[in-house]
Amino acid sequence: MSDSRRPEMKPSVHTMIASIPFALLAARIALWLLIAASALLLLPLANLQSLHLQEWVGRNGFSLGLTVVLSGSYLLAHGLMLGVSGLTQKQQRKLAEQRLQQKLQLLDGQERAVLREYLLQSKSTLAMPLTHPTVNELMQSGVLVQAGATEHYAIEGPVAPLKIANGAKARLTRQLLRLPEGQLDEQQKAALMASRPEFMAGKRSRRQAA
Repeated sequence: MSDSRRPEMKPSVHTMIASIPFALLAARIALWLLIAASALLLLPLANLQSLHLQEWVGRNGFSLGLTVVLSGSYLLAHGLMLGVSGLTQKQQRKLAEQRLQQKLQLLDGQERAVLREYLLQSKSTLAMPLTHPTVNELMQSGVLVQAGATEHYAIEGPVAPLKIANGAKARLTRQLLRLPEGQLDEQQKAALMASRPEFMAGKRSRRQAA
C-alpha cells in the first residue's frame, strides 16, 4: 500500500529571508559587511599573500574603507534608534500607569457602576457600547480594554466585549467600588440595581442589528 502523504516541504531560502523583519535583516547585513571589510583591511600582509588577496585588497582598499564607514554608521544609527524607541515606550508605559492610577482614585458614580457589573454578573468580559461617555472614559484611561471584535447596532452603535485591564484589576476592591462586604440585604440589592448603567438594564430588548 503506497503512502499517499506528501513529503514535507522545507522552506526555501527566499521564504526564510522574507520572514525576517527588514530592519533586522539590514542590520545583520551591515554587521557582516563591517566584519568582512574590517578583517580584510586589518589582516597582516603575510595572511593576505597566503590567501592571494593582497592585490585585490590593494585595488579595492578605498571601497573596503567606505564599506566600513557606511556599515558602522548604519549600525550606530540603528542602535540609537532602538535606544530612543525603548525609552519612548518606557515613558509611554509610565504615563499610562499614572493615568490609570489617577482615574482609579477619582472614579465617579457612573464609572463605579460600570465596573461593578463585572462583579455583579461574575464575568470577566462584558459587551458595552464603545461610544458611551463613561465607557469611553474608562477605556481612554486604561481601566477597560477591548477583548473582541466590534459589532454595530442601530441604537447603541458600536458594541464590543471589554474586560478590566490587568493593572486595574489588581487595584479594584469592593471598598473602591462601593460594594458592601458580605451578603447583600434586599435594600442594598435594590440600591445596586437602581444604579446600574442604563445600557445594562434591559440591553437585550433594546439592541437591534444595524
